[in-house]
Amino acid sequence: MNKRIFYLLVIGLGLSVSIFLAGNALAQSRVIEEQIVLKDPTVSAPKKWAVGASAEFWYVFGPYDSYDNGVKVADGYINSTMPGGNAFIGYDNWTLQFSYRAGDADIKMTDVSGTPTWNEKQDQKEFEVTLRYLIRAWSAKHFVPYLLGGYNSTALDKIYTLETPGWTWTSTGTPVVHYENDYRSWMLGVGAVVPFNQSIGIRGDVRVAFTDAESKNTDTGSEWSDSGIGGVGFLTGYWNIFEGLNFQVGGKFQYLNGGDNVASYGRLGVFAMLGYSYKF
Repeated sequence: MNKRIFYLLVIGLGLSVSIFLAGNALAQSRVIEEQIVLKDPTVSAPKKWAVGASAEFWYVFGPYDSYDNGVKVADGYINSTMPGGNAFIGYDNWTLQFSYRAGDADIKMTDVSGTPTWNEKQDQKEFEVTLRYLIRAWSAKHFVPYLLGGYNSTALDKIYTLETPGWTWTSTGTPVVHYENDYRSWMLGVGAVVPFNQSIGIRGDVRVAFTDAESKNTDTGSEWSDSGIGGVGFLTGYWNIFEGLNFQVGGKFQYLNGGDNVASYGRLGVFAMLGYSYKF
């Protein structure tokens, strides 16, 4: 099984179990400790507003596989940094959030045969908008589920440089080739906010991503397009430092399936955010 899909299934299973257990708790009680739930920096009080923003730093690392027409052709290791920011506005059960990240990645790759090896440099830009709806009617004590929909646009500018002497890329006849990949994904998901006390809590969700992708070899002008179904999962812990000032940290997995004609793109990493929320 593709390890990216395995990670997504594990995250999804964990959240599904949490939602199932919370559903059982509903049979016992529908008591909501609103004052605790509202301590999540992104949660609005009923019929009230909340706005906020945060600076974000995402660090991606770990194994990285490359596929061609669904067949693994190379494996390696990715090291990537993506700073960015988030802004949100919420009213009652609804929260609209905008995110932007940009950075670069260094990927060391080796063909499955053992030769050749190459270095892949990536410039990455990502824009995302999500709309969340808290299902307060299904809430149990210390647990509020939610539905989420959104859109993600990820653009990659990739330069592959062969490091094995004497090897060249077929399309260019040189050791260097340049590609541009664009992924546009509509997302649907479920998640939950789980406060522990007035200062600390967690939230997380899993999303199915319906992706349309395009790839272009900028050296030859050749273009490809395709679509596929992937997913995103993340888990965030938050800490309210002082009044509206908050710190958040967590892990995120993203698998954008570009179909057989366009290489899929997966990332697993950790992130940290420092932000401020104002509720009125």
